[in-house]
Amino acid sequence: MGPERLRFYLSFEPSQGDYRLRLRKPPRDTFIAQTVDLADRSDIDRSVPGGGIVDTAIDVSNGLMFVSDPLAEPVEFSGLFSGRLELIINKKDLDFNIQLYELTPKGEYVRLSYYWARASHVGDRVHRRLLTPGKRERLDFESGRLTSRRFDAGSRLVMVLSIVMQPNAQINYGTGKDVSDEMIVDAKEPLTIRWVGGFIDVPIRRPGQRVPRGGCRSRSAGCPRR
Repeated sequence: MGPERLRFYLSFEPSQGDYRLRLRKPPRDTFIAQTVDLADRSDIDRSVPGGGIVDTAIDVSNGLMFVSDPLAEPVEFSGLFSGRLELIINKKDLDFNIQLYELTPKGEYVRLSYYWARASHVGDRVHRRLLTPGKRERLDFESGRLTSRRFDAGSRLVMVLSIVMQPNAQINYGTGKDVSDEMIVDAKEPLTIRWVGGFIDVPIRRPGQRVPRGGCRSRSAGCPRR
C-alpha cells in the first residue's frame, strides 16, 4: 500500500533506558546481551501495564524497546512491515514477538501491528529449521497483519522485541523437541541471546505521494482514478 519503504536499523547503544531505531546502519561489532530464565514463573501474577489500543504505558517484560527520533513531517504507515533479526543463542529455538507502536507528542502509545513467530519456522511455516547454538543466525520476516496509520510530525516509531513467556502462551524451551512435548524441566540453563544486528522496513506514503497505477487496486485506499 505504501509506495516507499523506510528502513530503521536496530541501534544497540542504550539511550535513556531504551535503545534507538536509526536510519543509518550501526557498526557491525555492536550487540545487546539478553538473558531470560524460562523456568522462572514468578511473573505469573504480575500486573501487566498498558493493554489498550491507545495507552500511556506498554509492556516490555522479557523484551527490549527501540525508539526512533521524532518524525520531521506527517507520514502514513500503510501496509505490512518486514525486517531482519541477527542473533546468537545457546539453544536450538525460541519464540519471539515484535510489537510496533506510534509514540505521539502527547506521550500516548498507539498500537499498530505485531509479528509473533517461532524462530525455527521463520521463512517456512511447514518445515522446521532448528537454530545452531553459538552460531550467528539470520531471520528474515514479514508481518501478516495489515495496518494503516497517519503519524503526525513529532511522533516516534516504537518497536518492542520480546521473548514469548506469557502465562497464557505455550513456552518454547529450545530443546529442539516438539514444543508440545517440552516441560518446565527442559528449561535447564537460562536462554542467552546476543542480538548482533537487524532492521525493520516500514511501508510509508509521504504527504502528496501517490501510489503507482500498476501497484494500486482500490480507490478507497487513495488510488488514482483510471
